[in-house]
Amino acid sequence: MYQKVFKMFIPPYTHSNKINSTGFRCLLLVLLLSITMGACRKEVTTERVTSYYGRSYSEIFEAFWNGMNTNYIFWDIEKVNWNNMYTTYKSRFESLDQEKGDPYKTAQKAVQYLVDMTKDLADSHLSLTFNGIANYVIAGYPVQSNNFHPASIRQQLSGYRAPIPRKTFDLIIPKYYLTNAEHGTDGGNFHMNLGVIPHNNKNILYLEYSSFQLQGQYYATNSTPKPVKPVLDNFFRYTKDPTIDGLIIDLRGNQGGSVADLDFLLGRLVTSPVHVAYTRTKNGNGRLDFTPWIKGYVHPQPGSTNFTKPIAVLVDGYSVSMSEMTSIAVKAIFSKSKVIGEKTWGGTGQIPFNDIKYLGGQFVAANFVQVYCAGVEFRDKNLISYENKGLTPDISIAYDTTAIKNNIDLQLNKGLEYVSSQ
Repeated sequence: MYQKVFKMFIPPYTHSNKINSTGFRCLLLVLLLSITMGACRKEVTTERVTSYYGRSYSEIFEAFWNGMNTNYIFWDIEKVNWNNMYTTYKSRFESLDQEKGDPYKTAQKAVQYLVDMTKDLADSHLSLTFNGIANYVIAGYPVQSNNFHPASIRQQLSGYRAPIPRKTFDLIIPKYYLTNAEHGTDGGNFHMNLGVIPHNNKNILYLEYSSFQLQGQYYATNSTPKPVKPVLDNFFRYTKDPTIDGLIIDLRGNQGGSVADLDFLLGRLVTSPVHVAYTRTKNGNGRLDFTPWIKGYVHPQPGSTNFTKPIAVLVDGYSVSMSEMTSIAVKAIFSKSKVIGEKTWGGTGQIPFNDIKYLGGQFVAANFVQVYCAGVEFRDKNLISYENKGLTPDISIAYDTTAIKNNIDLQLNKGLEYVSSQ
């Protein structure tokens, strides 16, 4: 078995310029935030290095360590001492070149070393994809996979509950809460729900969707029996309806997508640009070589209007990336807004769509491992970072699995309570 699955790990290694990272794909295709937007590395280049050569385990180690040293974006907040990793693991990889036993077991040791080096890094988008199914141990638990995503492992080890089932959003909420309920889908994993919730003699608009790619993909998909475009068009119409008294945006379980949706969605609710965050990337090969912080804005869209009514954003521990950035943007734009639910995942680093022009982000180390990591650092308008920490809700309330069996969503109820009280 091991001879088959690890055969691609045996030197000499071939070289590839193309990155095909797997794992956490729902966080791909993130662009810079709608903007008009000391340590050592061997040499400075004008274009980011995306592949590092290596034909031995010691060269794999050098390729990986240097690739992380240069391309990793969070060294300014990182608690892991990367120089100590070099001192600790250099000799271990060198010893692998001297081993005469089973080459597949040797490759497995190399995988374990890379896992151990990266398991505590802050980047919640970080994942390692190996050229074959690997066996490794993390926190005493054996794992068999071609991918290692440290943030997912940390989430599982924390004992956090399972994700909210889709039936909560697609069946229970439409049936027991929404009037004029509408559902849109791309025919696959994307789902959107819209409706009005009467509460305390007020009409609260409700919008839920499972991921971001609204503008670039789902809005243009009209070939399904329940297309997304009519639902979004009705949402935009509702936001201008004087009988609507407030808005709930439900981002629980939403694992992110394209930052272009900030303008597409929130840009319909403003009539002038609003500063909501800052971003920066690398501008050199040193660990702390960063561009200046650049202001990120939400820009008004054609036909937009100023939405002045209260807004609640529902989040949980599976609200990641664009869900977190949207929550932060809502807080920055709308004075009568609250984030409600549970602490978010903590993955606000961005993966640029064409990140070869940025001196940071994903790379390949000796064709042994493909490294997928953020290329842009994101902070809110007060320059606060939420990476590997998550966004703490203004109003904390846990998802109640017992209550939902009785068709009661306590988090949604809390959102309704806030919005209707304003």
